[in-house]
Amino acid sequence: MRSGFGVAIIAVASVLAVATGLRLRTLLPVPAIDAMMALAGAGLGVGGLMTLDDVGAASWIVAPAVLAAIALLHVRALFAREGPFRT
Repeated sequence: MRSGFGVAIIAVASVLAVATGLRLRTLLPVPAIDAMMALAGAGLGVGGLMTLDDVGAASWIVAPAVLAAIALLHVRALFAREGPFRT
């Protein structure tokens, strides 16, 4: 049950990340995009932890925070002025 819920969270967070990175990025203001990408990254972290057994308390704090920051930086790097997917 818990693994299935984790996979569902990963799927929803992935859809949010793709939609935000590809389509909504050009329509919404930058703070909204940053918040949505951070939420998607944190969702990926939480979903991934839910698929594992015996996860420590520190992992529940560190993984979502790190993945939120990485998701945000990843999109900024990809769509930067000199980035590979500039539009």
